[in-house]
Amino acid sequence: MTNEITLSKAEFKLDLEAAGLRVLEYVPERIVPPIVIINSASPYLTPSTLGSEYDLSLELVIIAATATNKQATELLDEAIANVLTAMPRYARVLRVNEPYQMQTNNAEYLSVNVSVELEITI
Repeated sequence: MTNEITLSKAEFKLDLEAAGLRVLEYVPERIVPPIVIINSASPYLTPSTLGSEYDLSLELVIIAATATNKQATELLDEAIANVLTAMPRYARVLRVNEPYQMQTNNAEYLSVNVSVELEITI
């Protein structure tokens, strides 16, 4: 049987994909943008009540399509807006950090990290 933490992340991924986003819940060997990667954040779990309610902390890495600097900036802004509007009711955006150049596989991609909390029951 799969646990509630894993199920919550899978449901979150499906909800983002339903909004038309390409989403992975792991870092792929080869990144093909545009893409949203779901990572764990710290603290991973925080009690939200005295019962079995928790906040699951995740970090979304939004990676824009490869383009000229001006176009990549516009594409990243559009990707951020798409992710924010795709947020399901059980998710809360905490912050959108400043954009940065992600280096991987001998390439650079304009990226941004978005901190999110999911309300889950264990």
